Amino acid sequence: MQLRDLLTQLWRANRPMLAFLMVLLLANILLYLLLEQSLLPKVETSESRFIKRQTEVRQLLHNQGGGDSPEQQYILASQDLSEFRQAVPGYVEFTGLIEELMELSSLAGLEISQIAYKPEQAGESGLLRYALTFNVGGRYEQLKRFIHAMEQSPRLLIISGIGLQSSDEGGVSLRLSLETYFRVEANPA
Repeated sequence: MQLRDLLTQLWRANRPMLAFLMVLLLANILLYLLLEQSLLPKVETSESRFIKRQTEVRQLLHNQGGGDSPEQQYILASQDLSEFRQAVPGYVEFTGLIEELMELSSLAGLEISQIAYKPEQAGESGLLRYALTFNVGGRYEQLKRFIHAMEQSPRLLIISGIGLQSSDEGGVSLRLSLETYFRVEANPA
């Protein structure tokens, strides 16, 4: 009976504090149940999905060579750069580019009368960047064929700007800006 009397006296003396502790205890129990029943399953699902995607990305990188060591990546990058440099023609091919542009325009039924070009060194790459600009006029279908033919060229041609303007004869005038690259070759001694 002493325990019962002790609890009764404790309740009478500290009723507000004990009620507050009971409310806190119930709140903890409710939060625990909410966490267990609602939030933890969502977190576990998200975590497993993240791990699965992370594994997929690692596998993809490995298949693309991204999983190789830095030394292997360097060797592959050096090989890619070497292949790119071989695809870029030497400066002696500049006249071949002009001839090809003239031929492609002729095949499309167009005529280029003048080509302006500006060479500049492309950083420390050892390449010359040529910016070419010219105008050509004709029917829209001819211009479309000409641009398509340039896109199919094996040369590295970058169309950097296109301007269309209707002409008085019902045709279209095309102002085209191109960029291309050439290797700087040392002059033989």
